[in-house]
Amino acid sequence: MKLFIYHTGHTGYVHSIIEALAEFVEVRSSPDAECDAFLSLQMGHHAELIHLCRSFPHIKFITYVWDCYDWIWEHGRGYDWKGYGELCQVSDEVWVPSQSQVLRLKQHWGIEKYDIVKCYAQYFDSDNVRDDDYVCNPLREIPDNHLGWIEKACQELEIPYQHGGRKKGETGRTWDEYKDFISGASFIVCPWYEASTGGMSLLEGYNLGKEVLICNSPYMGAKDYFGDRANYYEPIYNDFKRMLQILWSQRYSFPSKPLEDKKEFCQEFTVEKMAERMYNKLCRITSSKNT
Repeated sequence: MKLFIYHTGHTGYVHSIIEALAEFVEVRSSPDAECDAFLSLQMGHHAELIHLCRSFPHIKFITYVWDCYDWIWEHGRGYDWKGYGELCQVSDEVWVPSQSQVLRLKQHWGIEKYDIVKCYAQYFDSDNVRDDDYVCNPLREIPDNHLGWIEKACQELEIPYQHGGRKKGETGRTWDEYKDFISGASFIVCPWYEASTGGMSLLEGYNLGKEVLICNSPYMGAKDYFGDRANYYEPIYNDFKRMLQILWSQRYSFPSKPLEDKKEFCQEFTVEKMAERMYNKLCRITSSKNT
């Protein structure tokens, strides 16, 4: 199978997916008529990609949408959401990391041609996994309905709280600092009402034995990954605060699955597994490219 992948080349995360996919397919450096499919992995150059899609109507075009939220029109954050929606609409199929994104695709652009392809976590080993007595929120701030909840709740409960994730630009933590941040957490929290995956830090922490706390919202993608393995709070501030208190007070004795069980579970979300999932979907969609 021959595959052209559009990407901006800015993130190692995407490069790892491409390298893993290359174990299954021939990744072409440019789009041409010999390709079996085109795959867009990042936002940008929407008009050119739409033109590409229309220039090769016999070649299947797939767009992977990492995250799309209710607030995108009010808080665009510099992205061309209109152009991105138009690309999704002309794509043969749109892939997303969770069911929560399916709901937003339908809401914003009426997308019905979709499939869920779960993504991967960047696991790491640590010889210093510990509990340094702090609630860990590794996610960047977004204009979510729950913005400010975790800071407020931890202050009211007098629970130590630390925020910040991987280094982006001049903010955040380096990779080594980030690994130590996750390794020392009492537990990992995604405080948002909606998130495409809840942040892969949840899985990275879970792989070290950490418990995770997420919202029981239809727009919380982490539910698709963790199922009954996560701790949940209802999307009500008082219930969020209640669950923070429970996990904090029981952090040394909270009933949990064995570490080896957690690690085995996490192996479903490696880059190799993601590439295999993508390849299987590509086989399905390209098998019908002439129908």
